Amino acid sequence: MENNFDVIVVGGGASGLAAAVEARRAGASVLVLEKNHMPGRKILSTGAGKCNFSNRKVGPANYHGAPAAFLKKTFTALPPKKITAFFEELGLLWTEGEDGKLFPRSMKAQDVVAVLVNELASGGAQLRALTEVLSVRPAADGFEVEAQKVPPQWDKKSARGEKTVLRCSKVVLAAGGPCYPQIGGTARGAELLRGLGHDVSPQRPVIVPLKVREDFVKEMDGVRLEAALRLSSQSGDSWEARGEILFTDYGLSGPAALDLSRAAAEALAEGPLQAEADLLPDMEADELQALLAARAERFAERPFSHFAAGLHNEKVMKVCAGLAGINWQALTGQAEQEALYSFGLTLKALPMEVTGTLGFAEAMVSAGGCDTAGVDPATFASRKVKGLYITGELLDVDGDSGGYNLHFAWTSGILAGRAAAR
Repeated sequence: MENNFDVIVVGGGASGLAAAVEARRAGASVLVLEKNHMPGRKILSTGAGKCNFSNRKVGPANYHGAPAAFLKKTFTALPPKKITAFFEELGLLWTEGEDGKLFPRSMKAQDVVAVLVNELASGGAQLRALTEVLSVRPAADGFEVEAQKVPPQWDKKSARGEKTVLRCSKVVLAAGGPCYPQIGGTARGAELLRGLGHDVSPQRPVIVPLKVREDFVKEMDGVRLEAALRLSSQSGDSWEARGEILFTDYGLSGPAALDLSRAAAEALAEGPLQAEADLLPDMEADELQALLAARAERFAERPFSHFAAGLHNEKVMKVCAGLAGINWQALTGQAEQEALYSFGLTLKALPMEVTGTLGFAEAMVSAGGCDTAGVDPATFASRKVKGLYITGELLDVDGDSGGYNLHFAWTSGILAGRAAAR
């Protein structure tokens, strides 16, 4: 088996596959080493399996961690519109959804992985799955990469295989982050970078569901609805997002909650965090109260369950009625006006206390990682180790939800692959 290559890419995720495609196109001999049984496992899980692979509105303001100046240089080196052109060249048709989100036209993440892997195979690049990288060591003529065959995650009994030392001129570290460990997320890339002398800050989950104190969310488990979500801290800071929220037995998920999770995690370090969900964001408070008053007269001689039917999701109505002190089965006319007013207030500002976030197993991306001061923003070359390139989630760059993180992965991988092949 061949053990010498121009470029070895550590990690077969989004940035690793993009880097390998570009390095091979530039004429380099390329080997991709992937710990999972197949490449692109995380790509397959994005966008609920539809793969929101980019966004029409990409810009430095959508990212955190790295200075804006770093990202401006990156997006100058590879303008955002070049990412759709890259995939079009691979044969992928795409379509635009709400808020500038870009998806494969088939709405299948598998097609995004397929066009990348097909390009590698047709170009002659090698891909070795179930191969974990143990170390990366600079050598006189490049690098020595020690790797080992590993069993798939579902095989808990098989032993690891023999270790192999591979040699190459350039290394692209695209090992990702610790999110979704159940499908291969790992902190191994950060360990390799520290061993090579890079400053790597602790990684933490962001774009992650929120936990709340109130038990009533259990009664709404599984309910999805459009809402405006507002968080406020003891210090007076506040954050807002509008979009779909998903009630779960532990708290809140869905785009609106995920968009606020970074701010929530940071604010919780200083004290309790209050949340309010406007469950009828398209209706003004006064308009809602007038509607409820007229509805109460109409349904005065009927159970409150009849009053609520058709107003909103039944599970939501039951919870809000309970919080307002209204008997669900009693006649609507028996409800005090103050209780009906409180019911309307609850619909416009369902109160909750955020107690924390879920961990890496439920997070879409991690914050923290390799300090970008040690990386060239136009090539993603290490400023500390000649011939080393660092991409994707390994870097201290994380984007908002909506395709921004995948966009950065493609961008950093393409630029690194091109530079590594020179």
